[in-house]
Amino acid sequence: MVATVLLIGFVIAIILLVFLWGKNYIEELAEKRGLLAEKQQLCTRVSLGVVKACWSGGSGEIVIKNQADIPIHKFVFSVVGAAGEPSEVTSKLGGLETKSYAFTYDEASVGVPNNVDIIPHLRVAIGHYVPCSKQKVTARLSC
Repeated sequence: MVATVLLIGFVIAIILLVFLWGKNYIEELAEKRGLLAEKQQLCTRVSLGVVKACWSGGSGEIVIKNQADIPIHKFVFSVVGAAGEPSEVTSKLGGLETKSYAFTYDEASVGVPNNVDIIPHLRVAIGHYVPCSKQKVTARLSC
């Protein structure tokens, strides 16, 4: 009789533990998805302008103007034709701010670059970003 009561109590304790853990997990997941959806919606308002774009032997410099009042926390630069990895720059560009960025590319696979694609990213949480791929800007490299 005592063993049966202890067994039932143990099963109830496990069920409560799983229920509480599941509740917290679902609430945390909903909060993260809400923040992600909010940032994805904010992406539609992102607007960038390229002031200057230059290249020189495996590296480039680009001056970007944020034309909206939305801070951008990360950029991915991809030189058109590059077989290598895109260059990522994590540096905040405040709303309505203009800033210069340096990037690198694989000169052997690109040759003489013509264009660079710039994809802005908004920060959801520390170390987590959402790409605004539809607001990608292509800049013609000159200089």
